[in-house]
Amino acid sequence: MKVEFCRTGGVAGTRLTATLDTERLPLQEADRLRRLISAASFFDQPTSLKSSTSGADRFQYQVTVEEGDRIKKVEIDESCVPRTFQPLIEYLLDSCRARQKIKRS
Repeated sequence: MKVEFCRTGGVAGTRLTATLDTERLPLQEADRLRRLISAASFFDQPTSLKSSTSGADRFQYQVTVEEGDRIKKVEIDESCVPRTFQPLIEYLLDSCRARQKIKRS
């Protein structure tokens, strides 16, 4: 399973990205990522979860998951993140931050 994540927006307009591949992750992390994708019912979600009200400083999340022959991209406004998606988004954000620290070292 391959997961691509991008967060844009916010006050500073910072962009965070990560690409995770379960084939390259430690087994425990790969299992955790698979469980989070499953718990979010990722492949059953609409492709866009957008708010009807604008918010220039809100974060925008884009998550693309490729599993076998299935590929799905979901775009989500910060104000519309479903509860089932929250742990996945937090995990992906933590992954981005951890990779940034490694790059700076």
